[in-house]
Amino acid sequence: MSKPYSSLPNRTVRAANGIGYTYRYTEGQEDSTPLVLLQHFRGNLDYWDPALVDALAQSRRVIAFDNAGVATPRAPRRTPWTRWPETRLPSSPLSGSAG
Repeated sequence: MSKPYSSLPNRTVRAANGIGYTYRYTEGQEDSTPLVLLQHFRGNLDYWDPALVDALAQSRRVIAFDNAGVATPRAPRRTPWTRWPETRLPSSPLSGSAG
C-alpha cells in the first residue's frame, strides 16, 4: 500500500443513471480480489477506521464508497433506501477504469 487511507483523495465516477458516486481506493495487490467496504445506512467514507482499512489493504485493494444521497453533493439527497437498487454503485471503480 502506497498511501494511508486517511490521505487518499476522493474520486468520483458517474453512472449511466447520472448519479455521481464518490469513492476512495487503496493500491493494494492488483492480482488480488478487491474488497468493497459497504457502509451502514447513513455512513460515509470518513466513518471507516483508517487503521482498519490500512491493515486490510496490506493484502488486497480496498474500495470504499458513499451511497447515493449520503455525504456527497454529487448524488441526489434523500434517496429512499427502497430505491437504492436503482442507484447502485457502477462497476467502474472496481475495474480501475474510473479516475
